[in-house]
This record gives sequence, structure tokens and C-alpha cells, in this order.
Amino acid sequence: SNGLVKRHLDLSNAQLAAYEASVNIAAIAGAALSSLISEQLGRRGVFLLAAFVFSAGSVVQALSWTYASLLVGILLVGLGVGIGLAIDPLYIAEISPPGGRGFFVTYSEAAIAAGQLLGYIIALIIDASLGSCACAWRLMLGLGVVPPACLAYAVIFVMPESPRWLARHGREEEARKVLEDDLQWDATRAQAILEDVRAEAAQAPAAGQTWLGLLHLARTKPAVRRMLLVGVGTAVAQQLSGTDALFYNYVKAADAVGFSRLWKVYATLVGFGTCKLLTAFASMYLLDTVGRRPLVVASAFATTTVLYLLALVFGWATDQRGNSGYESLVILLFYAYVIAFEIGLGPGCWLVPSECFYNDIRMRAMSLATFANRCTTTGVVGTAISIQRAWSWSGFYAWYGSVCLTGAVFLFVFLPETKGKSLEQMYTYFEKITGGDMGAALSASEGGRAAVA
Repeated sequence: SNGLVKRHLDLSNAQLAAYEASVNIAAIAGAALSSLISEQLGRRGVFLLAAFVFSAGSVVQALSWTYASLLVGILLVGLGVGIGLAIDPLYIAEISPPGGRGFFVTYSEAAIAAGQLLGYIIALIIDASLGSCACAWRLMLGLGVVPPACLAYAVIFVMPESPRWLARHGREEEARKVLEDDLQWDATRAQAILEDVRAEAAQAPAAGQTWLGLLHLARTKPAVRRMLLVGVGTAVAQQLSGTDALFYNYVKAADAVGFSRLWKVYATLVGFGTCKLLTAFASMYLLDTVGRRPLVVASAFATTTVLYLLALVFGWATDQRGNSGYESLVILLFYAYVIAFEIGLGPGCWLVPSECFYNDIRMRAMSLATFANRCTTTGVVGTAISIQRAWSWSGFYAWYGSVCLTGAVFLFVFLPETKGKSLEQMYTYFEKITGGDMGAALSASEGGRAAVA
């Protein structure tokens, strides 16, 4: 829809670039805000706020007649995105059993992929029926109210509050009810979780629910420092792949290849969306069987390889534009990119931050990881057009291949395996990794409870 918005509101290239970057800038603020309100509102309250803000932004954009109102709308959408990205994987991790946490958190990624695919299909239908009519982009943006409305309904009538949040706020009986009645856990497992939460609160250092407290722990506790390195680092590594920049600029890249019809671009995006969804379903099972570390690391290096191949192939663009075989090769490489990214790097780099922090710091640390992820995205997207203009499409993909390689090396060096561990085991686990003296003392006491959980 961005091209239609640019045409009908007569936006300059600079205004369009600012519009596209605004969603990530606002998401940075949303990620920071989520940590400030979650402990007061609860996880469900944060979901409701995200749904309301996102819906308001979609309506404002759809009704915009000026660039200023369009910016207000996209900023509201970005704020909702940032809040939602921070709370969504964290909430799912807190209500999932250890052995199925990868499946359920990645199920969220699959749902996002399904939403993107549906968006591509709707865009294709709207383009086919309305063409370049001004109402087309308004309809595309206005339909953005539907997903948050569905989320709000689910929060109010279906989703329980996080039992871990309830237990940490002295509401153990409510937490027990959620575990036994809503999540259908047996009484023994529910009791084990509540005991683990109490034991962890007594043993793991408290941050006092402040950013200064978290900073102090990062300086003084090697385990907390390593948690933050892993959680925030994986969130950043995901965006170093350049995934948002690639698909934000796919229309321009397709034009360089020789796609002259917009419907053809939308059709390939539908194909990519379908591929992403199917790969996400495969990842749901693999993250809990193969494990986080091998899948995410292999995915990062595979994504790097595909980006370098795209750089080589786009180096031929001046000679091959309009060649059907060349077009097919480019599309094939984009499919390879989608598979390589989505099989591990995409969902895994939300899964790891959602589960590697212990209860007292989880929301604030998860907000920090989301904040870093969105900052990286903003930098990647905001510089994409300048990089392409300065270095051509071949240099564009080579650059992202190089920064993706940096992220892959980081993951290879620092990413531990967190598969199958309860959330209450994490502090002990990272104490062991960093050589802390607490790990051996706690291993026996928490091992039995974790096995039950």
C-alpha cells in the first residue's frame, strides 16, 4: 500500500522513508512502555492496551488526508507493535510446559506468518478489484483493526492471566486455579510450579522492578550479565539478517529484476507468505526436538549464505533484466531466504529471550530485548535505501550478508541450549554457565521440582 499512499498523498521520497521508519521508532517506545505497565496491569492488561493502540492507529491512517495525520496513525500502530512484541512471547512462555514451550511460542510466529499471508492475499484482491483507486490503500490500512479486535475478544473472554505473574504478586490461589482449571495441569504439577516460583524468589537476586536495579545486577552478577547478553543478543541477531529491509524494498528489487506488473509482485509475496507459514509450522516441532542452539545457529549461517548468493545474482541484473530464467532464479533465492530465516532465526530469536530470563527480571529484560530488536530494525530499514543507492542491489545484499554473518558468529559463540528447562531453572543454569558458586548448591534442590514441572 505504501506506493499508493505516496501517490495519492503526493509524498516525497524522504516523507515516504520517514513514514516507513516511524513504525519501528514508535515500536521502540512501545517496547520500553510494556515493562513499565506490565507489573501493574498484568499480562492481559498489556495485551488489551496493545490492541487498542494498534486499532486506533489503523483507523487514523485509513482516514488520513494529510501527511501529519498519516504519521500520527503509523506512530500509534508502531507503539502497539512494540508493546505486543514484548508481551506476546513472554506470556506464551509463562503458560507453556517446558517440553512444549518451543512449539507454543513458535505457534505465535506461525500466526504472524498466517496474518502476513492473509495481508498479501487481501492486497492482491484489492489491487485486482480496485486498482490504483484512492480507496484501495485506505481499505488495506483500515482492515488493520480486525486482528487487534480479535485479540481483545480473546483477552476478555478466553485468555487467563499468567499464573507466574499471579504467584509473584501474592495471588497463589488464583494462580493455582489458572494452572488447574484453565491450563488443565494436574494438582501435583501446579503445586510444583508454585513452589518453584517461591524458591526462585528466595534464591535469585531481585532487581526491585527498576531499570537501575537491572543494571546493578548486570554489573554485579555474571549470570544476569550472561542472560542479558544471550537474550538481547539473539533479538539483535535476528534483525541483522536484514529481513525487514529485504521485504520492505522487495517491490523495488522486483522492478530491477524486470517485474513490470504490480499483481505479479503481490503474487510472489503470497508465495513467500505461504512458504513462511509452512516453514514456521516445521520450526514449531524442530525447536523442541532438535533444540534451540543447533537450529538457530544453522539457520543464521544458511541465511547468510543465501544473502551472498543474492548479491552475486543481482550483480548480473544489468544484463539479465526481463530474462524469465533470471527472474525465476531470483524468486527461488527469495524462497530459500524465507526458509533459511524462518526455520530457526525468525522464531528462535523470540523464543530464547522469552525463556532465558528468570521471573523477577523477565518482563523488564524482555522489554530490553524487544527495544534492542526494534532499534536494530530501525537502523536496518532506515539505511536500506541509502545503501542500495550507494552500492547497487548487489552491494545491498552483500552488506546484509555481512552483518548477518556477524550475528551468526555471535550466536555460535554465545547461544546456550535452553530446551526442556523450566523457567525457574534459568538462573541456576546461567550460574553454572558462568561458573557461579550458586549453581552446584541449587542443582539438587530445584532438580526434583523441575522434573515434576
